[in-house]
Amino acid sequence: MKYQIKFVDLTNLPPAERILSARELAFYQTLKLPKRRTEWLGGRFALKQLLLPQPGADAGRAEILPHEGGKPQVYVDNALYTGAFSITHSHGWAAAAISQECRFLGIDLEKVEHRINAWAEDFFHPQERQSMDDSFLTALWTKKEAVVKLLGTGLSLNSFDVRFVGDKISFYGEALQVYRSLGEPEIKLELSSRPQGFMLCVAWAR
Repeated sequence: MKYQIKFVDLTNLPPAERILSARELAFYQTLKLPKRRTEWLGGRFALKQLLLPQPGADAGRAEILPHEGGKPQVYVDNALYTGAFSITHSHGWAAAAISQECRFLGIDLEKVEHRINAWAEDFFHPQERQSMDDSFLTALWTKKEAVVKLLGTGLSLNSFDVRFVGDKISFYGEALQVYRSLGEPEIKLELSSRPQGFMLCVAWAR
C-alpha cells in the first residue's frame, strides 16, 4: 500500500485533552480563533489515528510539534517518525495521510464550489485555465496544493511556479529549485471525489 489516509468529521471531535500531549496542548491553547483551533486539532486527530491504529491507544504517545523549518515534526513514543505524512482540512473535514514507502507525500482537500473569476486568474497561469468549470478548477487547485506540500515549502511559493497543463507538471522559479534539490523525483497524483462534494488529491513520490 503506497499510503494510508484517514478522514475526520470536525463536528464530532473528542476533547482536546484526549487527543493532545501536554506540549501540544500548550500550543493549542495559544490559537485564538475557534475555526483555526478546530482545524488544527482535527488534523492532528486524523494523523494520530494512523500513527496509533491500535484500539484504545493513548493519543499522547504520538506528538506533532512545530518545527522551525515550517513542516511539523512527528514523534511516536519519543522517537522521530521517519515516514512521510501530510495533513489537510476544508469546510468541516480534516484528513491525514502517512506512508512508509514514499519519501515524499502531500495531500489537499477542497470543497467544490463556485469561486469568482478573479480568484482563478490570480491563482492559475493562463495555460492552466483550460476550463472555468467549478469541478475542474477545484481539482486543479488540489493538485497544485498537494504538490506544494510534497515539496515541503508551505505557502511561500508563487502559485504560477507549479503549473499543470493536462496531467503534466512543470516547475518554474523557486519551485524548480526546490524540486531539483529533492533529486527530481517522479511525482504521481491520485485524484478522488471524497467526501461527497469535495476533491481530494494525493501527490506522492518514492
